Amino acid sequence: YMDAAEVRILKARKQADHPTLMSELPSQPKFNSTATEIKEQIETLIERDYLKRDETDPSIYHYLS
Repeated sequence: YMDAAEVRILKARKQADHPTLMSELPSQPKFNSTATEIKEQIETLIERDYLKRDETDPSIYHYLS
């Protein structure tokens, strides 16, 4: 469920910085994860080509459609 929430936020925004993503995720329904779990899931989504880091600012994530 966590990866779906992350993708849903980034799909709507197209991009978000790390603090924004971290602040919006807990407001998602049924979301109950730690910051460490969120960071691990972000890395998984990057590896699976759902997200990518900005080339000039690695704290910004881009949704890959």
